[in-house]
Amino acid sequence: MQYVWKISGEQGEGIDSTGHIFAMNVFRNGFELATYRKYSSRIKGGNTTFEVRFSENPVFARVKKLDVLIAFDENAILVSKEQIKSSTIVIFDEQSGITDLDKVDCIKLAIPLSKIARDITGTAISKNMVSLGASIALFDGMDYSYVMDQIEKRFSKKSMEIVEKNKRAFLEGYNFAKKFLSDNSILPYKVVKGKDGVKRMIMSGNEGLAMGALAAGCKYFAGYPITPASSILEFMVKNIGNFGGVAVQTEDEISAINSVIGASLAGVRAMTATSGPGFSLMVEAIGYAYMTETPIVIANIQRGGPSTGLPTKTEDGDILMSLFLGHGDTEKIVIFPSNPYEMFVYTFQAFNLAEKYQLPVIILSDLQLGENVYTTKYIDDSLLDELKVDRGKYVDYEPNERLYRYQFTEDGISYRIIPSVKGLQFQTSGNEHNEKGFITENSSIRKKMVEKRMRKLANFNDYFFEFEDIGSNPKVAIVAYGINYHFVKEVCVEINKSEGVSFRLVKPVVLYPFPIEKMEGALEGMDNIIFVEQNYFGQLRRLYYMFGGKNKSVLINKYDGEPFFFEDLYQSIKEKLYSKV
Repeated sequence: MQYVWKISGEQGEGIDSTGHIFAMNVFRNGFELATYRKYSSRIKGGNTTFEVRFSENPVFARVKKLDVLIAFDENAILVSKEQIKSSTIVIFDEQSGITDLDKVDCIKLAIPLSKIARDITGTAISKNMVSLGASIALFDGMDYSYVMDQIEKRFSKKSMEIVEKNKRAFLEGYNFAKKFLSDNSILPYKVVKGKDGVKRMIMSGNEGLAMGALAAGCKYFAGYPITPASSILEFMVKNIGNFGGVAVQTEDEISAINSVIGASLAGVRAMTATSGPGFSLMVEAIGYAYMTETPIVIANIQRGGPSTGLPTKTEDGDILMSLFLGHGDTEKIVIFPSNPYEMFVYTFQAFNLAEKYQLPVIILSDLQLGENVYTTKYIDDSLLDELKVDRGKYVDYEPNERLYRYQFTEDGISYRIIPSVKGLQFQTSGNEHNEKGFITENSSIRKKMVEKRMRKLANFNDYFFEFEDIGSNPKVAIVAYGINYHFVKEVCVEINKSEGVSFRLVKPVVLYPFPIEKMEGALEGMDNIIFVEQNYFGQLRRLYYMFGGKNKSVLINKYDGEPFFFEDLYQSIKEKLYSKV
């Protein structure tokens, strides 16, 4: 059992808030869910949609099917035509004049949404509540008590009269749709789910990342608003104070990352978050952090590029940049988690890695993972007990021996002396320097310093690399990362079920240092290897060969700003199964 619900209209009509209420109500009814948001890069106007796919089983990918569509305008039909089927119930305002609906084969449920809203609440904007009630009535067995809770939470500050009016508007729509089903002998969708007792959460990738940073002890966050990373800044501004920290909205991205470096130099865990254009502006400062061996965490929530590109669309086009940004010989650790739970766990680990190796750690995500909400594993006390803070060679005490901030060591990692420790004064400079941090152009010291920094990752083994088999004795391997890994897994489970093909699913989490030995081990013996990516170049596939990959492979890629549809990915994988490479 699975259903897809969608609301679509103009930005500013409350589409997003209505979608979130429906999604949470579905979750409270015990279902797994995945959402998809589409909006324009403007404050008001332009089409926006909120889509919720839910089932008793885990779901991630979009599908070319709608069970319910709430259409507030003509564009809602135009952007949804590929998903509207003859069985789709389209709820629309009978006075909206949507002419294109006459050309679409579907079940049309005309409701005087605006009139009902005005009659009950005095404003047409409450048509959201009317249409939400009508849409929930189409799912037999769906409890709507959470919606009522949300109405009270959102409107009680105004007055209880407004609360009651909005509840009435919701119920009016609910009863209208129930009568429509009965009058037309249409059976509602059945939504019965057995309880499995497994606790889950619903959250976005950006929420998982921000929560992971707070759990890791992040005490300073700086950022500048940019889609699709802005919600991280908003989350930190609202919550970091409860954890003894400070969040700052700076005047630009350059100021943000430089203040993060300053906070880390002072000894606190610090991070910033941005997207492609802002990330580009941070490149010089990331090089400075590497040269001064300052641990910082940078989250890059990717969108379509280059330049301003597609501010409100998804893409994974910053992988190569993340690995090779900066002039000179620089290294950093690059991580790409695959779901909100992993965003929490690996953001926590990112702070440990940054301090362990004393260099920048870049966390990659994208709009599809960052801004959309999914059901995910529950974050409980046992996980927090398992995740331990590791501050590396952190020195905030007077030692018994003489230490130097940039001391030559066998593993390349010096003592991270916090300023003001008695007797251990040092200088910090982006110029080449000696063990005490003083600027030098001595060729011998320069050579030793470069080699010292390069030893840091020589024995790196924190790859968080995973692979799993769907079926037995697979000969087909698919390499994917980020949220697309779960899209691929859903498709492969279905192909295995329907056609008996077994797959090995390979998921690299740390992209640099590149896990070439682990990749080759996972791909050994495979007859067919497919990379699935959301960029033109096939950037991870290029890295695989750049770092010495020996196996032939093919690429499935998408770069139009939209996430994969399940059906398209299914067809593409089937076409590649027996391709000659």
